[in-house]
Formats: sequence, C-alpha cells, structure tokens
Amino acid sequence: MNGRSDPPALPAFLERRRQALPMSLAFAAARGPFRVWEERLRTLWRAELPDCDAPAEGLCDGTRVTLTFATGAEAEGVFLCPHGPGPHPAILLLHEHGGSFETGWEKLCDLPASQETRARLYEGRAPAQAFLEAGFAVLCLDAPGWGRRWQGGGEAQQALASNALGLGWSLAGLVAAEDVQAALWLAGQPGIDAARIGAFGFSWGGFRAWQVAALCAQVRAHASLSWMACRADLMRPGAPLLRGQSAFWMLHPGLAHHADFPDLAGLCGAKPQFYRSGRGDPHMPEDSVARAWDRLAAIAAAAGGPAPDTGFHDRAHTCPATTLEGAVAFLARSL
Repeated sequence: MNGRSDPPALPAFLERRRQALPMSLAFAAARGPFRVWEERLRTLWRAELPDCDAPAEGLCDGTRVTLTFATGAEAEGVFLCPHGPGPHPAILLLHEHGGSFETGWEKLCDLPASQETRARLYEGRAPAQAFLEAGFAVLCLDAPGWGRRWQGGGEAQQALASNALGLGWSLAGLVAAEDVQAALWLAGQPGIDAARIGAFGFSWGGFRAWQVAALCAQVRAHASLSWMACRADLMRPGAPLLRGQSAFWMLHPGLAHHADFPDLAGLCGAKPQFYRSGRGDPHMPEDSVARAWDRLAAIAAAAGGPAPDTGFHDRAHTCPATTLEGAVAFLARSL
C-alpha cells in the first residue's frame, strides 16, 4: 500500500485491451442491411439473458402490483392509470441507482419517502406524476436490491454480482430481462394501448430505458437521461466502469468486446429516441456523450428511423424539471 488516492487505472495489458477492443458487432463494422446487423446483435444479447419472451405474471391490489418473472423473482411496485376508460398510452418508469437502496419505485412518485431524492435529482418533481398529468399510465417497480428487494445495499453489490455470474447470469442481464417482461405485462393490461408503450429513466434508469427499448419490440419509444457514452471513455481512470460495485449493473460480459453502448442502443434506431445529458456530469464525459450521440444518429439513419432528439443542459448529473417536461412532451408526441 502506498497511501495514494489517485483514481484507479487499468494495468498496462488491460489498458491496451481497452484501446483495441475488437467490437466485431459494432454498427461501424457491419456489412449489409441494417436489419441483418440488428438481428445478429439482438440475438447474441438475448441469448445472454434469462428467459424473457413472455410477460411477467402480475397480481394487482388497487394501485400496488407484484410481478413474478421467469426466473422466479418477484418485484413490488405501483401501477397508476389516469382518469377515464382509455385505452391509455403507458410508460415503464425505471428508477435510478442513486447510491441509496432503501427505496426503489417510490423514488419516482410523489411520496414522503422520495422527498430527498426528488429534491436532489429532480428539482422536487415526481416523474410519475408528470406522466400521469400528461395522460399516461405508469408502471414502476423495485429493481433487484432496492426497496423490498433489499440485498445488503452498496457493499453487497459485488457479492450479488458474483453470485449471479457464478450461476450463469449477470446483474445487468437480470434487470434487462425483468424490464422486458414488465413491459410485456404492461402492454397486456386492460385499458392500455399496446401500440403506445414507452420507457423513461434518469441515470441508471436512463441506461435501462434505452436497453429495454432495444430488446423489446413492444416498447415503441424511450427517453433516456444522463446515461449514454462510449465504453472505452467510461473506463478512463476515475470513470464509472472502473470503480467496481455499482458498475456491475451495466455490464453484460458476453457483449463487452462485441459492441459498444451506442451500438446496443442503436438496436432501437427505427424508434423515436430522446437523450439528454448534463454539462459537468462527473459520470458521463461530454466528449464521449457527443460521440455516442453521433453514432446513434448514423444508426438511426441506416434504420430509416427519426434522428434522435439529443441535447445538453447545465445541471450536471440531475434531471431538471424542464428536462423532465421535455421528455414527457416528446413521448406524448411519439406515442
């Protein structure tokens, strides 16, 4: 031990690997039509996940819902509908990491338990309420490890990840599969228009939003805030993917050397996409975010889809109220 507190860096042989990942399934390396590339990459990704072809099984008690997934895991959450008979458009609302595990779905609702989180990250605005006021139904669930699925908090993330990997899964894969099954369940509910399902999230929730849109045909549009950049840049000294623990939620082991994050998000290139990031965000370097957005625009053009709606705000790693309202308006237009 030398007592140094410098940001962690990769050893030399891994640094060489970081700078020379083969990325054999990156869109830039594709030959042939977009649909061929899309199918090949999505097939590889889906093969890494637990089974998620069918909707989760659900039990509703008023606005409270419990979903059971193909893995046997259960998640509690809330299913809220606007007034009127519908059919309503609906949003799969995906909570952020935030470094606190005591609450999951409550973070995004107008509840006393979310007051601190909303003040710190959302300027006091509850995303669930914003979507309800715009006429959307909302489904929001605890992710594994949060709320009533608490598994030991921050220090226990590495053990949870190791256990999942030792059993042939990953934390990122478990969450991806659950989000897909949740979206399929949402699309099948009475009063919901299955042709107008979207996803929204900030920070890790933003990662999950583009991820579920890429993996699930039923999700027709998404808004992703404060989570899009290029893999190699996110492994610079001090960057998120070198810090361990929380990084496991974003790591699909069998994909890392095949495709970059914008390639994975590019699987929804034919769909409406909304991205925002904050200037000065310590987690998402602006130069890397801009490069990733450029790649997404190129993929969307090849897919024949609309150009992604991208832009920076000046509030670092937060979701300002104006950005939230912009995302709600975008999804209302798109769905």
